Amino acid sequence: MQNLVEIIKETYDLKACIEIASSGCSNGACTRHNYQADTLLLYMSYSDEIIEYTSKSLGYSYLSNLARDFGSPLKVDKDGDHFSWQEVVSACPNKDDFKHALVWKFIELVAEEKSKENQI
Repeated sequence: MQNLVEIIKETYDLKACIEIASSGCSNGACTRHNYQADTLLLYMSYSDEIIEYTSKSLGYSYLSNLARDFGSPLKVDKDGDHFSWQEVVSACPNKDDFKHALVWKFIELVAEEKSKENQI
């Protein structure tokens, strides 16, 4: 089975990757994965790769912060409890929106990687 990074790099040509990297998926540049149904299918099949790649690029705190953006009530209290990103995501009431945004961020990161690989 092909990994998702390779699939995304094959799905979008260099011009599309440059556009995705510069303007983001939310601006319509991500033509093959505009809809939540599309991104949720990718998440279901490749969640481990998406989480690993994104967290290596941006850190696990990105996952927690993104979940909070989509309604996770768990906040890290400097003097109190510390929650893992998994706990924060589990408490997120809008998990599908979170997954959609996470897949888009993954695609943006892969597009940026492909753009950099092809710079002269």
